[in-house]
Amino acid sequence: MPNLLSIVCLKFDRWRCLLACLLLLPVLTLAQGRKPLWHSTLDSLQALERQPQSDSSRIQLLCRISDQLWASDTEAAARYSRRALALARRTHNRRGEGAALNRLGAALRESNLARALELFQTSLRLAEQVQDTTLQAQNLRSIGIIYVYLRDRQLGLSYYFQGLRLDSLLRDERRIVVDLSNIGLAYDLYNQTDSAAYFQERAYALAQRLHSSTNYILYGLGNVARKQARFPEALGYYRRSIAESKRRRHLRSLNFSYLGMAALYQQLNQPDSSIYYARLGAQAARANGFLRGVLNASVVLTQEFEQRGQLDSAFRYQKLLVAMKDTLFGQEKVMRLQNVDYLDRQQQQQAAAEQQALRGRYQTYGLLAGVGGLLLLLGLLVRHDRQQQHTNAALQTSLAELKEAQLMLVQREKMAFLGELTAGVAHELQNPLSFVKRFADVSTTLVDEINGAQQLARDGRLEREILDGLKQNLQNISQHGQRATAIIKGMLEHARTGQQPRQLVSLNHLAQENLLLAYEAVQQQLPGFVAELRTAFDAELPEVAVVAQDLGRVLLNLCTNALHALHQRQLTAGAGYQAVLEVGSRHLPEGRLQLWVRDNGAGMSPEVQQHIFEPFFTTKPVGEGTGLGLSLAHDIVVNGHQGSLQVESGVGEGTTFWLTLPAGTA
Repeated sequence: MPNLLSIVCLKFDRWRCLLACLLLLPVLTLAQGRKPLWHSTLDSLQALERQPQSDSSRIQLLCRISDQLWASDTEAAARYSRRALALARRTHNRRGEGAALNRLGAALRESNLARALELFQTSLRLAEQVQDTTLQAQNLRSIGIIYVYLRDRQLGLSYYFQGLRLDSLLRDERRIVVDLSNIGLAYDLYNQTDSAAYFQERAYALAQRLHSSTNYILYGLGNVARKQARFPEALGYYRRSIAESKRRRHLRSLNFSYLGMAALYQQLNQPDSSIYYARLGAQAARANGFLRGVLNASVVLTQEFEQRGQLDSAFRYQKLLVAMKDTLFGQEKVMRLQNVDYLDRQQQQQAAAEQQALRGRYQTYGLLAGVGGLLLLLGLLVRHDRQQQHTNAALQTSLAELKEAQLMLVQREKMAFLGELTAGVAHELQNPLSFVKRFADVSTTLVDEINGAQQLARDGRLEREILDGLKQNLQNISQHGQRATAIIKGMLEHARTGQQPRQLVSLNHLAQENLLLAYEAVQQQLPGFVAELRTAFDAELPEVAVVAQDLGRVLLNLCTNALHALHQRQLTAGAGYQAVLEVGSRHLPEGRLQLWVRDNGAGMSPEVQQHIFEPFFTTKPVGEGTGLGLSLAHDIVVNGHQGSLQVESGVGEGTTFWLTLPAGTA
């Protein structure tokens, strides 16, 4: 705990700030004629724009101006990026088009999250086509930010680390600073303070050596110090971040630092200071069009005014909070619907291409039949007979292929329709579930206050039992709400249609990474759980073209289930039992590749194995599983990669999952 002197200094911090502002007011008035450094840079770039130059140089200049405006005026940044995009397309400059798409996505990220993600993905594809590694890393970082917004921890960090890897290959240390700080902020969002501190400290040391900006890094270090109850240090970091953000006129990081100060004073039970800084954070976010910043500030203000009993103010910020939530959830819904529409267009184009190929094949067979007829007319009766048989066999094969293709198209259309319907229902369920959990938590808090503060009259014991029963009911509501949310997430995973782009990856590296992720997650969920991790990878296994994100989900799910099976057996096994999880890889005949996940856990009966890949089937206790993980894994491997996923298990003997990929994958 901080000492008494630190607490006293923090209590009077707001009044010292107000006094300093009053003393500095004359100085600031005299200095109004001097422009800050960022404004001088922007003026120089805009003056350079008015000079004659080549089209490629002008595209780069417009992108740089958009970068300068992004932190203070997103609408102006969007205008400059659209000008750069129009010029790049008019001059067929693909590299410039990719850069302009990235800037436009950054400018639209808050007002249209779905459109921003689409722009980043298009820019990433262009960067890969023109082999622009720097732009690839920038887009990976931008896409990662969106998935961190959506609280998709695994996917967001995956994009962040891919960007860090490319920037490390380029030896671009200034971008490495940004990558490290983003990873630190992501771990901070998931309350993994040790990991957050590690990456922020690395970013700060490198930024100090390069003399680059540290406003976001200082904010991240302040959060770590605040969550570790080092309040004076946290206050120092936030103040330095605010000063640098103001100097650079970076309104977004200014919003973060103000809200960090507000959270700090919340922990110290100083509501006046907390409200003061939360309002400053809301003002900075509104000026920049940063909707999530407004949302976060509204949460703090609503909580503070509710605790003070100022219901009018609390209700006003509650309305603002609900409006921001509706806007952001609406954007996420549009994002998914647009993604489904985009994948559906890809399927239609693929189907049209397949039908065109079949028509061309029929024309070829017709031509061959005509040539055979001419040869028959010349008297080659025997050869004519053989050629006719060959042609008939080929036509039968083609007809069978056509029927199979038609059945596949019909099935895809049915699944696409079902996926859209499921996704729509799931998204509509999220809002009422969110309110159920919120009001359940609020009611639980009220019950705690009544039990703690109110002296019960009459039959106090009976009334207290009633209140305890009410509290238990509300906790059940919250628990089942979380259960429904998990099921909805699984339904959304099943609702995805279409094929993601494939890329060459190392299966050994992918399996190792997801094994460690699963072990870390299970240890956090089950404190004290320890297992021995083994690997048996084939070192000569080649890189393969797969959808790394989807295949990573499969491996993560298999490893997580295996670890839970080990923990289940630990509860009943004797002291000599050693929990072991093994992941390996090998070549198979005909060029096929195989991965396995083997544990010596509780195992499964033959009856359970028959239903293990069915949707909503689970062996976990009620409330602990959705039954969608293995079903989704089976769909990704079999339908997405044309492979196979099999299980071997015995009760008390452990379980082995075999994941086999066809030869065409390599």
